[in-house]
Amino acid sequence: MKIVLDANIFISAFFWGGKPQQVMERVISGIDELYITKEIMDEIEDVIRRPKFQANKDMVNYFLTSIEEIGNKITPQKLQSNGSRDRKDNIYIECGIAANADYIISGDIHLLEMGKYGKIRISSARDYLSILA
Repeated sequence: MKIVLDANIFISAFFWGGKPQQVMERVISGIDELYITKEIMDEIEDVIRRPKFQANKDMVNYFLTSIEEIGNKITPQKLQSNGSRDRKDNIYIECGIAANADYIISGDIHLLEMGKYGKIRISSARDYLSILA
């Protein structure tokens, strides 16, 4: 599957594991193709480096580098129409469109309530894994 992951999936995988980590493991093993953009990487870095997380800088750098190595980096077009109710989430939709993605996997309510955008399905990590089981 071609997938786009919301920053909250990366953050959850990094700090807490669980279903988001299982999704990441599918990417690492080559089962799924991950697509990323500069904007997505910037958001991941911004969130993971927040003081509240007190994350080890070396581990964060390794994690970010790993994402860039396993992800297919693309440059999407900006949405000309309405996307998510929260415009900040449009970076995931734009990436999904450019990648011709099957799924956007997110924990964000604004994206999840959409359910899909065009042919791109939007689901939680739990639901995505359940669908594939």
